[in-house]
Amino acid sequence: MIDLPTHEVYAIRYATQPQRPEGSTFLGGDPKKMIRGLDFFTYVIKGPEGTFIVDTGFNADLSGDGGRNFLCEPSEVMNKFGIDSKTVKKVLLTHAHFDHVGNLDHYPQAEFAIHVEEMNSITGPDITYTPFRVAYHKRDTQKLVDLLYEERLSFFTETVNEVAPGIEFHLVGGHSRGQMILRIHTKRGWIVLASDAVHLYEEVETERPFSIFHDLQKMIAGYRTSLQLAGGTNRLISGHDPKVTDWYPAISNEFEGQVLDLNIHPQMN
Repeated sequence: MIDLPTHEVYAIRYATQPQRPEGSTFLGGDPKKMIRGLDFFTYVIKGPEGTFIVDTGFNADLSGDGGRNFLCEPSEVMNKFGIDSKTVKKVLLTHAHFDHVGNLDHYPQAEFAIHVEEMNSITGPDITYTPFRVAYHKRDTQKLVDLLYEERLSFFTETVNEVAPGIEFHLVGGHSRGQMILRIHTKRGWIVLASDAVHLYEEVETERPFSIFHDLQKMIAGYRTSLQLAGGTNRLISGHDPKVTDWYPAISNEFEGQVLDLNIHPQMN
């Protein structure tokens, strides 16, 4: 049996949305009922293969739109705990919605990677359908195309892709055509960064569909895959649930509510 390397994983909470209509959150939800909103994260993976950034957040000039409040520049927070965004070499993009692919220019030396299904989606016929354009922004797509011409964008093509020993990128689709999740080997075993494959834990607990999707059946199947690969919600990191902020400790008092240590078992209430 091969001993897998362990990686450190941290979540940077860069924005929050205190409340949102249930109808904007869940398929069939009440548009007049306000429920707890979303948190927004960028992730850092550190290990023997170097440092990987996972998703890059939305641009600060979007703060306030939809009740989403920008809290900090992820790249500036990284700098405070020893990661210079200007020298980061590898950025992994789980999909291309606006809150995951902004700020790409904050990583001027990085090579970026995304699934080919997602790139085909955002530059092809999918975008002729207005509902599919809701969560994509033209400037982000243009930047990804620029990176392609600069030879700084590469593509995953398989359902299961090894990024490095102990880091797997799985295509699940559903929320978007090319939605991916990350399975990472840490000191507490395998964990899954579900990104938008699982916005909220309620989605996997009751299979209640999120309101934005490309393929409903694949999205629900993605809930099952995410939970199966994680082995339980205590090892599944949802992409937007504020429970992540509730459950995981900060790396220090200075970063309370801002940089979360995902290498530690969560304190689930």
